[in-house]
Amino acid sequence: MSLDAEAEIASLNRRLAIRKKRSRYGTSRLDKYRNEILALRKKGATLAALQMWLRDRRIKVEQSTISRWLKKNAQIQ
Repeated sequence: MSLDAEAEIASLNRRLAIRKKRSRYGTSRLDKYRNEILALRKKGATLAALQMWLRDRRIKVEQSTISRWLKKNAQIQ
């Protein structure tokens, strides 16, 4: 059995290219409430207040998660 190294490398490179294109992370649970979160933050809501507001909607997240989400999704901070 002979190995066609060039064909094998080409196949591996194609698979790696597809793998790189995939997003490592899915969408955030906070994305569903984007407008509400940004409006509350703009009006002065603290991270703790946002956390409580989300918990009322059965979304359990840490304040650090909200902070990172805000940094990625808004210029408000």
